[in-house]
Amino acid sequence: MERLLLRITLLLLLLTLCFPTFVSAQTSEIPVYLAQHQQEDHSQSDPITASETQHEDDHAEEGYGDHDEEHASAPAWTVIPFVLLLLMIATGPLFYEHFWHKNYPILAVLLAVIVISYYIFILGNTGEPVHALFEYLQFIALLSSLFIASGGILIKVDKKATPIINSTILLIGSVISNLIGTTGASMLLIRPYIRLNQHRIRSYHIIFFIFMVSNVGGALTPIGDPPLFLGFLRGVPFFWTISHVILEWIFALVVLVAVFFIIDKRNRTTINGDETPVEYSGKISIVGKRNFVWLAVVIGAVFIDPNKIDWLPHINYHDTKFSFVRELIMFAVAFLSFRLAKKEAIKGNEFSFEPIREVAFIFIGIFGTMMPALELVGGFAKSEAGRELITHNT
Repeated sequence: MERLLLRITLLLLLLTLCFPTFVSAQTSEIPVYLAQHQQEDHSQSDPITASETQHEDDHAEEGYGDHDEEHASAPAWTVIPFVLLLLMIATGPLFYEHFWHKNYPILAVLLAVIVISYYIFILGNTGEPVHALFEYLQFIALLSSLFIASGGILIKVDKKATPIINSTILLIGSVISNLIGTTGASMLLIRPYIRLNQHRIRSYHIIFFIFMVSNVGGALTPIGDPPLFLGFLRGVPFFWTISHVILEWIFALVVLVAVFFIIDKRNRTTINGDETPVEYSGKISIVGKRNFVWLAVVIGAVFIDPNKIDWLPHINYHDTKFSFVRELIMFAVAFLSFRLAKKEAIKGNEFSFEPIREVAFIFIGIFGTMMPALELVGGFAKSEAGRELITHNT
């Protein structure tokens, strides 16, 4: 039961990442657009926006600027592989699980190759695929390093599961999601959370964990959710989301934890009718504390940006500065944090590379196929209709 619930948790976490990736990767370009068309209107009414749009202008000039060459736009039908992949991600684990888990790497890579080949050989556009490749490497470097480093930390909670304790874990997890990412926080807390509730675990425990720790919790920082990290790389200020969604974040968590508490309060049943009294020491212990240092290294590496540090080695492609030092550090952390982790922590967490392998393959497909979709959304954002809908708060 525990293994099945963890599997479901990781799959649903993957789904929560797919759609923010599409939205945030594109909306990260919107502040630059707004700076050109709405800076005068908002600079007086919103001082934060004024400073942000100036930051976006500078960043666009330094790195993520326009391409030197103009290419034909991809037709609308090229969005089909992206939509098809998302549908398979959503339905595969539920309706054709065996086929999906056996073939998802082939399907994801194949769909990506179709779109990338169309861009390169039909449109003659190599810029977009190259940008997608670099962004994928930046994305997966952060995701894998947080996942693997967190996997070497084992938290043991010898307490009786109560609605108060469960709610506290969910809230703490939601907060630290902004420091070590939703992936890191989920990996860190899912095992102790399930073990704590092993005699009364229900599907709602996993559902609310996903809602709060794996999704909503990481909405405040680029570290919190890797798709927001892509926006940060494109020039969105690090504290932009904190400044703009902190109240909504608090409201969402309060509502979620209140609903969870009410449901959990009514859960008085035990698995298999086991009502044998158990004595608890009330202690909380942590095995593998050294991995917190590795997590700190990953967090620090996030700010190693060649667009901010001029002397930093980088790859220049079409006047865009791509970092590789930051990614090398993150991949090194992923390797060393696993090799040097305490075996007790790895074994206690039942650590496996399969979840991150699945994410890596699926996001090859997502980054490879979502280019036409981003192009369509970007085109709409620059149209008259898009200008009327988009404001500095959207």
